Amino acid sequence: MRSLAFIALFVSACTSPDSSAPTGPSFASVHDRLAAEPTRLFIPGEGSTGSLVAEHYTNGAWVSGTSTLTIDNGELVAKLAGDQLVAQTFDVSFAPIDVPESVFGKPAQLIDVRVTLATSATAAATWTSSDDATTSLPLQLDLSWSLAIDNTVAPLGTQHLPVIPLDLALTGAGDHVDGSFALHAMGDLWSWADLLELSQLDLQLSGATIDD
Repeated sequence: MRSLAFIALFVSACTSPDSSAPTGPSFASVHDRLAAEPTRLFIPGEGSTGSLVAEHYTNGAWVSGTSTLTIDNGELVAKLAGDQLVAQTFDVSFAPIDVPESVFGKPAQLIDVRVTLATSATAAATWTSSDDATTSLPLQLDLSWSLAIDNTVAPLGTQHLPVIPLDLALTGAGDHVDGSFALHAMGDLWSWADLLELSQLDLQLSGATIDD
């Protein structure tokens, strides 16, 4: 009997919930989560689009066209400080961009294309509920990339872009946050030897937290 009682006690101990097991934090709303800790929204390639206006000089004239950008991935890390939303990280990477063959007389690509936040950005957030907010963050972005041509990769200088507003909408609940982002950069972004110019960057992005 003592053996049976011991076995029953052992099985009960093994199958009972472990009250000491760690559990993740729980938040009542998106507002509470952002106020409590920096929140990371992962930006996958799916569901995001981008475009860039490119002009190249050929046969004595400038030829302009809009190139579609393929987003590889990215992230936004943000938190609340009082009524201000603070973007601590904004980082988006892109697939290679083909350069018109007429620019160099041979195929070429811009590779390792990436925009990153140079310094944190802050703006007041408008909340329609504790789970829904909008804001426009003034981003100071750095644009980095390399030129690949003839099996040679040449890093290009980092471009310090003018301040670009990021229109941001957040929704969800305390345990999950979704975000949509719109970024429009007008004007010239980069030029090379009076042969190639890039301008008018447009991004439509979506992101979400990745929760355990």
